[in-house]
Order: sequence, then structure tokens, then C-alpha cells
Amino acid sequence: MNFTTLEYYTMFLPIVVILVLFFAKGKRNAQVMMMLSFSYVFFWLASGWHIILLLISTLVDWTAGKKIEQNENNSIRKKWLITSLGINLGILAIFKYLDFFIDTWNLASLKVTGTPEIETLGLLLPVGISFYTFQTMSYTIDIYRKKHKPYEYFVDFACYAAFFPQLVAGPIVRSQHFLEQIKKPVSTNPYRFRLGLTLIIYGLAKKLIVADNVAIHVDTIFSDGVHLENTALIWWGALCFGIQIYCDFSAYTDIALGSAHLIGIDLPENFKAPYAATSPQDFWRRWHISLSTWLRDYLYIPLGGSRGGTRVLVIALMGTMLLGGLWHGASWNFVLWGAVHGLLLLIHRGLTKSNIIKLGFEKAPIAMLISGWAITQYLIFMTWLIFRVEDTTMLIRSIKTFIGFDSHWDLREGYEVLPEIKLLPICLVGIFILIHGISGKIGGLKMWISRQNALIWGLICGALISFTFLLRPAETVDFIYFRF
Repeated sequence: MNFTTLEYYTMFLPIVVILVLFFAKGKRNAQVMMMLSFSYVFFWLASGWHIILLLISTLVDWTAGKKIEQNENNSIRKKWLITSLGINLGILAIFKYLDFFIDTWNLASLKVTGTPEIETLGLLLPVGISFYTFQTMSYTIDIYRKKHKPYEYFVDFACYAAFFPQLVAGPIVRSQHFLEQIKKPVSTNPYRFRLGLTLIIYGLAKKLIVADNVAIHVDTIFSDGVHLENTALIWWGALCFGIQIYCDFSAYTDIALGSAHLIGIDLPENFKAPYAATSPQDFWRRWHISLSTWLRDYLYIPLGGSRGGTRVLVIALMGTMLLGGLWHGASWNFVLWGAVHGLLLLIHRGLTKSNIIKLGFEKAPIAMLISGWAITQYLIFMTWLIFRVEDTTMLIRSIKTFIGFDSHWDLREGYEVLPEIKLLPICLVGIFILIHGISGKIGGLKMWISRQNALIWGLICGALISFTFLLRPAETVDFIYFRF
């Protein structure tokens, strides 16, 4: 079961809302227990026996948090922190990265005569392991830093670690943000309930109409490596994939936030019109915000950040982005993707420090804003090729074509290569660009929809539901970030 299955909306979510808000109304402990129970049911249905790994992480970090708080001896505190990090990262390394490391070893062994190959284990990736691991680790680290005290009750912490709306694909929630909301009985109100429904409907439309339809063009372009010399086709493929991954991931976030709102829980926003960014730094302030801030607070700043001179800055920034890339998946293309983004951030910092950008804005602010946006988006969509194309030969060919090297521009050929479903994805791309721009200006189209009177709101949501059923492709695909 997941956010695209009918059972979630006809059975699971209504039952949770009814039990939490009506049967357990005003009973804080009962509400938390119900949310925890249904969160484990949700995860069991999504990932099976891997629920044991979630329970291990929960028990380890709960115990470590208590022990760190109880001891004044810094050596003992550090040992419990290391225990927590070691077990969590160890589980993550085994289930997500061990086969990747073995494959890398085997590839390297081809260069050295007599080096034995190692068989991969073929372990299935537990759903959501990257998200809940980072979430529970932040809890232990914050207690060690004395930023807050541990949860008083285990059930509260277990509910935080497993809360079903954001369990599988985020956003990554800080422990204090969640605790403050469950200290007293949860409740909702008409506007919040309407907002929750709006977010769910909006997210479903974004996923099933836009993401899954443009994915058809993406898969066709990058499936066989043919026609990769056509710049028009590669540009279209990069544009479509950029829209696909944004609509796919932000749709999950919308549904997660909406589901949480229905039972009175507020989760942090994860996106803020990323394709309106005017610099690489601005992009990472808008894209996957919960991961960006996590990497900043728990990796970039501890590594020295911008406080230790140029050398420390380079190490901290590149180290953060390389690990951020690897977090997305056990593949060298994700590492390369992180490295390229790290270089873009360093170049932008260098230009900013040299006052080139500042002087440009002083003399021609509008021109600088437009050119900054155009250059940023060109580079961002080029990096999406690294994210999408895993085959090295195809990737090199695609990048060369994207920048116009040893390639040609042929719109007719590009159009003929596309699958039979041509016009719908093309129209959806145009509509997305328009709505994305409008949404950035009005502070979020989904928020604007939820603020309308009941009649207008009902008509808009009804239209979105109708279009979702009419325009969704015959086969839907899992959310992209399920594999992370």
C-alpha cells in the first residue's frame, strides 16, 4: 500500500482520521498509540519484515538518547552517540550500499590479476530507510549537543520515528517539531481539514497526471541510446525528467502534508518553487529543503563550513554534496551528481566573493536576475541527466549533446522519436511551467485553492479529481524517492 493505491484513501486514511479525531478525541495518549499502531501497519504493508529494522533504529536511538542525557561524563556520552550512529549507519550501509561496494570492488579487481571476486548478497532495499535513519540520528545528535532533552515516553518517540505520512519518503522532521504537537491532544479545524484534502488532491494530480505522463517520454528517449545526438531531443528529455522528478517527489510531500493535516499534525514544507531559483545556492534552499537543512546542520557545519578558510570550505562543501549524492542511491552516477552540484556551489561562492555578481546587480539588476535564472536552470537540468542516465556511455553522449558538442538540432526527428502519446506530455510541460511560475508568485497554488469559498474550492478540487482519473496513464509507477 502507498499513496497511489485506492485502499489508502478508501480504508486506511479514513479509519485513522475517525479513530484519532473522534474515538480518541481529547485523549492524548490514546491518539499517540493509535497513530503509532497504524504507522507500523502502514510500514508493514509497504515493506514487510523490514519493519524490524525500523524498530531496531527506534530502540537504539531511544536508549542512546536517554543514556546521553543521564551521563555528565563526556566520554560516556560520546560512546553512546557513536553507538547510535554506528548501528544506524551500519544497517544503512549493509542494506543500501554493501552490494554497491562489492560491485565496485569486483570492477576494480579486473585491473589487478589474481584478485578474487565477491558475490553480491542481493539484499532488497528497505523502503524509506534513508529517511527514517537520518531522522532518528538527528534526535540523538541534538541530545548530545544539549539542544533539547529526550522524549519522556517511548511511545511518543516511536510515533515520531514511524509517523506514517512522512515515513517512506520524508520530509525529514526534527524531533522537537513533532513533540511540540503531540504534547496535547491533536485536533483539526474546518480550514485545516480542507487544506489537507486540497494537498492530497493536488499531489495526486501532480503525480498521476504530470509526473507519470512525462515519464513516458523520458523512458523512450533514454531507454535504448538511439538518437542521442539530437540536441532538441536531449533538451526535451532533460526538461521532462526535471519536471517528472519534481512533480513525483513534491507530490509525495503534498500528500504526506495533507494526510498529516487531516489528523492535526503539521509537517515542514519540502519544496519552494525550485525552478524559480536564480543561483545554485538558491536552488538548494528551495529543493528537498528538509534534506538540505539536515546536511547543513549535521554535516556541513560540523566539517567546518565557511568558518575555517577556503580549504576547509572546499572540503566541507564537497564532502557534504558527495555524501548527499550518495544518499540518493548506491550508484556512482549519484556521487557524480553530488560532486557536480558541489562544484557549482563553489563556483557561485567564488563569483559572489569576487563581487562580480554584486556589481552586476548594481548596474543591471533585471538583466542579472534573468541571466542568473537562465544559467542556473540550464545547469540544473543538465545535472538531471547525470541523475537519470546510469549507463556511462549514454551519459557522456547525452551531456555532449546537451551542451551542443558533436551534435545536431532536428525538431522533426525528435518529434518522430517520441512515443504515440505525444501531445499530452507536451501540453502538460507547458501547463507545468505556467503553474510553477504562478505558484512561486502567489505563495503556493495549493494554498490559494484551499483559501477559496466552499463552492469555488469544491469545483476546483472536483475538476482536479476528474482530470486525474481521465488523464492518468494506464500504468502508474512507484514514487521515484521510494528507492532512497
